[in-house]
Amino acid sequence: MKHRVAPVRLASVVRTLPRRGHDLSRATVRASQRWRLLEGMIESTARHGYAGASVAHVIAYAGVSRKAFYEHFDDKEDCFLAAYDVVSERVLADLIAAGTRRAGKTSRRSDYVTGFLAALGQNLAVARVFMVDVLGAGPRALKRRDDLNLRFADQLFGDAEVDPVHRLAVIGGVNAVVASELLRPDPDLSALGRSLSAFVKAALEV
Repeated sequence: MKHRVAPVRLASVVRTLPRRGHDLSRATVRASQRWRLLEGMIESTARHGYAGASVAHVIAYAGVSRKAFYEHFDDKEDCFLAAYDVVSERVLADLIAAGTRRAGKTSRRSDYVTGFLAALGQNLAVARVFMVDVLGAGPRALKRRDDLNLRFADQLFGDAEVDPVHRLAVIGGVNAVVASELLRPDPDLSALGRSLSAFVKAALEV
């Protein structure tokens, strides 16, 4: 199934580097290269899937040389993990920010869920890579995902007395519904907010 892929922009950096005679610092050049490679990794994965994406795809989308790629990353997996880490931290920060607006625990948990969906909805191509393609990216990526799920569960349930397995089962259920929606031709993550918030609330009442 083909999806529209919007341009991926993770940072505000110089995107066209002069070939010679420029006065840009080495740090500026390296930052530009690294961020564009991370964006290129996400875009190539969104277009081709993790297995189909290659370093050639990444550098083509990024506009960065192969030599520069290997100055920043050991291989495709290393680049993917770095991109996943960036997206993970931003998604988690967004949902935490959303949840701090309410004092009540139930309302706050609902805002955590809607914040999570809103963060993913900012770019559906990034969301698919983050939620779907990561599942086929190997053991190291899955470990990253499991660690993030634990952090999400701790944030969502806080100090509620919920068995750790129960917590992960709830997070897994939320992830499965979101991933299923992202595989639809025209996903609408915001439409999931009410049902998933009710699901989380019900999980605490078991």
